[in-house]
This record gives sequence, structure tokens and C-alpha cells, in this order.
Amino acid sequence: MAAGVGGALMLAVRDTEGASLAAPGLDAGAVATAIARSWADAGRDVLLVDADAHGTGLSGRIGVAARLALQPAQRGLPSLIASRSSLSAEIVVRHCWLLPTEGGGSVHLLGAPAHPDGARRTAGWLADRSGELAGLADRWAVIVSMPGPTAPSYEPLMHAASQRLVLAVAPGTAPPGGLRAVLAAFWLRFTPDPEVRMLSARPEGTGPEGLRANAPTVGTSAPLIGGTRRARPAALLGARPRHRDRVLLEALTGVAERLGAAADRSEEPARHWAGTNGLAAERCVTTDTAAAGSRTPDRSPAGATS
Repeated sequence: MAAGVGGALMLAVRDTEGASLAAPGLDAGAVATAIARSWADAGRDVLLVDADAHGTGLSGRIGVAARLALQPAQRGLPSLIASRSSLSAEIVVRHCWLLPTEGGGSVHLLGAPAHPDGARRTAGWLADRSGELAGLADRWAVIVSMPGPTAPSYEPLMHAASQRLVLAVAPGTAPPGGLRAVLAAFWLRFTPDPEVRMLSARPEGTGPEGLRANAPTVGTSAPLIGGTRRARPAALLGARPRHRDRVLLEALTGVAERLGAAADRSEEPARHWAGTNGLAAERCVTTDTAAAGSRTPDRSPAGATS
């Protein structure tokens, strides 16, 4: 099935080429994880694919933030590639970790290795199978994370997606507000909060040159409200949110709702948006027993075994 046809949803999230990373840790991987959790809370089954070509270690970062005992070397793209199996939903789910969620949906994480060489190879493997990956949107809402500078593997994955987001982070210029504005009056200096924009991207042309990060930023472009320095990237990855995190999280929830609503207006609703799809994955175990009782749902959103 072609991407974007029949209600199938595959979202590609990547960073802007050459952008200054003014907020360390706030990248396409963190944003993709936040959108995946938002969709799961709304009842969608989500496949979060870490197509990182640089080794930013998304699985490990999620594990630290959400206090989960993730083992990327045991389950993820390396084990899927080693199995030499087809890229079918029944096969892929065996190599995913099932992240805890609060809603009726689920998030299946297919992680990439943290080593740059391994990440580059697994990203290339995914790019060669971008059409098969798009086909998984018949069973899940698929989100593909592509953090860092552009890589050859990112171009076919961007082409295969039905929706595309580009994250741009740049140093801010607005003066500080609130208490910091008061303190600034007493000659205390504060670094302006970074400016964050989520750009709805559309590939221009058919060649790879049309997918440079400065080319697909056409269509709607709206900055997220609030300074990202006040929000911790860990909150996007599953850590318990604090008051300063809520502005950015609510903005990303709004982005997720608009993307989902746009996909729902397609001709045929996708089956995977009903809540569960009957696929079984290994449940993540929290690193703290008390946290396991409060954060892990009583049932598996996709029939996972305990």
C-alpha cells in the first residue's frame, strides 16, 4: 500500500540540517517519542522506529528517563537483521520493547544500536526496505526517528512517509520573562531560551537533493510556544513531567492531535487506531519496583506477555 493511502500513517521526524543544537538532548528522537506516547494515550498502537544513523542511543535515553530496564542489544534492529526474516508485523514485534503507556494504545520500540558504525548500518538496512516499513502502517501508526545531520539513509525514509516533520532548534533572541525578567533588572544575565519550530515538510522533486533539510520546510510552519530550556528532554522521553515541562509537552500533544486528525480524514480508517492489534511484544521492566507498580499498565496494550 502506498504511503498515505487508505488511512495508513507513517510519520518521519528529523532534525534541520545545520541547525545549532541550542538545547542538548532535544532532537528528532525525543520529539518522536513524545508524539508516540501522545498517540498511544489517545488509543493508537504505535511502532516507534529508531532509524538513527549517528548513534545517539535513543533506547538508552528512554531507559534512563523512564527508568526502564531496556536492553537494546537483546531486542531491536540488530536482532531483527540477524534473524534474516521478512519485515512483517509478526516478525518485527518479536524484536520490539513494549513501553508503558497510560492510555488504551501501545508503543512498540524498535531500537537502533548506540555505536555510530552499527547505527549507520542499521539505518541503511531500513532505507533499503523503506517500502516494507511503510507497509507496516497497516498494523501500526509508524513513527520513524531520524536525528542528527542528514544521512543517505534518511532520504528514502522521508520519501516513504505519508507525513513529515522537521525539528529546528536555534538560539533564542527574546528577553527572559517571569522571575528571570525581574532578576535581569538587577543586572543578572540569562541566556535566551532557544527558539523551537516544528516544520511540516513536503519533499520537493523526486531526487535526493530535494530532501535536504533546508528544502522540505515548505507548507505550514508554526513555532512551539515556550522556551525549550525550561523543559527537560527527559520529559519527552518518559520521565515524570514537572511544571516547567508542561508547555512543551502540551505543544507537542497539539502537534500530534493535528497529525492524527489529518490522517483520520483519509478515505478508510486504519485498523491499528482501534486500540489493540493483537501483536505480542516483550514488556519493559522498570528499574524500580515501586515505579513498576505505578507506571506499568495492568494489561498489555498489545497482548504482551509479562
